[in-house]
Amino acid sequence: MFSIVLLLLLVTYFLIISCQLKKYIPEKRTIKIAKLLSKIIKLSPLIGIVIFAILFAFVLKGRFLERVSHALLVFAIWLYATQFYQYILAYFKKKTIFIGSIVGITFSIILAVVYTPLDRYISLIYSYMNWCSIFLSCGLFVLFYTESYVVKGSKTDR
Repeated sequence: MFSIVLLLLLVTYFLIISCQLKKYIPEKRTIKIAKLLSKIIKLSPLIGIVIFAILFAFVLKGRFLERVSHALLVFAIWLYATQFYQYILAYFKKKTIFIGSIVGITFSIILAVVYTPLDRYISLIYSYMNWCSIFLSCGLFVLFYTESYVVKGSKTDR
């Protein structure tokens, strides 16, 4: 249960940092790399779907729902880490955003590393939520893309 609270804490922290960005504009020196990173983040679900489809079709057999929810959850956490990295690049002169993003990327990486082994994911999350863990994983994606590209609109895309 504590693991689920940590995931919700990550999402809340991401939303707080993202809301603070509304009053800042990205640095001109890093706008080119931030744009590229933003495009990669937007395309990553399509690339991930292709890779996971190949893995699930030819390599990974059995425990399908566990593997799918695990893959989605860890992938979403890495997206949060990548977005925090983009914030570090684009807003490095804003001390609060910079420090907050470093904390966020560190927290995201730690969670991703902890949840990456399938057995650990099963014992920490799947054992509590069973098939409902797929909703948690999808919820992480929905909140990420809603905040990053719908509500806030990526300033580095402009």
